[in-house]
Amino acid sequence: MILIPSIVTIVVFSICVLIFRMIFQDTPNLNQVGIDTHEVRKASTSALIALIAFFVFLGFVIVMYFTNRFLIKFVFKKIQQPLEMLSDGVHQVSEGNLDYRLLYQENDEFKPVCEDFNNMAVRLKNSIEEVQKNERNRKELLSSISHDLRSPLTSIKAFVEGLLDGVAATPESQREYLEIIRQKTDDINSMVAQLFLYSKMDMGNYPTYPEKLEIGRELSDFVTASMEEYRAKGLTIEVSYINDRKYIYADPIQLRSVFANILNNSSKYKNKETANATISYIVKDSMIHIVFQDDGPGVPEESLTKLFDVFYRGDFSRNNPHQGSGLGLAIVAKAIERMNGKIYAENCKESGLRTIIEIPEMRNI
Repeated sequence: MILIPSIVTIVVFSICVLIFRMIFQDTPNLNQVGIDTHEVRKASTSALIALIAFFVFLGFVIVMYFTNRFLIKFVFKKIQQPLEMLSDGVHQVSEGNLDYRLLYQENDEFKPVCEDFNNMAVRLKNSIEEVQKNERNRKELLSSISHDLRSPLTSIKAFVEGLLDGVAATPESQREYLEIIRQKTDDINSMVAQLFLYSKMDMGNYPTYPEKLEIGRELSDFVTASMEEYRAKGLTIEVSYINDRKYIYADPIQLRSVFANILNNSSKYKNKETANATISYIVKDSMIHIVFQDDGPGVPEESLTKLFDVFYRGDFSRNNPHQGSGLGLAIVAKAIERMNGKIYAENCKESGLRTIIEIPEMRNI
């Protein structure tokens, strides 16, 4: 903006100097008429300098004025469109339209601003969706707790009233009533314990003590220790071993709890007297994939992404509270997340459910 006035000033100054030289070249010899040439030249020079300064200043002011008018109009015209786009975008987002995006094609200073606006809108949408999801989970949590506690509490109340009213008259029937009350109390205690565990893990207050673990040995030791227990529940376990030693960095207690919850899920939802489950692992792209596969009924496709949500069990299992609180797989997902891994499920082609755990391989040993 200063360049144009400066050039014009230099041009005006040059013209004035040229005029000054022409005047003095054409001035007659004043000494012949008795006039002091030196004084005349000095006075003329002062007057000419003052005149030049005036015209230079006037020209500079005029050029600055028109230059500013031109540049302001040009600059505002250039930034008017992106400013209007940003203003419209802010209005759209404030009205709740979080899918609105700025489509700015120019490659200038406003492009990164528009890109930052779009990124902000994406993050804002994800944040609001996460808040809404957490709110739905809290509502589902309250509803599920109410549902799952109501059934055992109703049974306990009924059997206690039976004892008080003398319905159980014989020692055998009284013992039977008390045994049922004890079982229902254990169900409530287990449910509360799982809820407490999930809450601590969700808040990050559950302590972990990770260490280097050989995954093959961990699977082998777990299956050896629990095979008979699951066989009594009607679930036969087989393990496909790999000779190569692969290591992970995880809490051994939490890892065994993950294995137990997945196999418990297979034993609870089997659709035949004796079911089978196989465990294997492979390494892909520095990730250890631990695969649990059973031959049960599987789950509906729309339920696969919900299996690891809090209290999700499917409508068919809601009618049978003995099949668990619905927190087991949610706890599994939290534990795997704390191991920097992920877990997901898929239906087998024939029948059954395949649960895959991916945990980073520990190579620096």
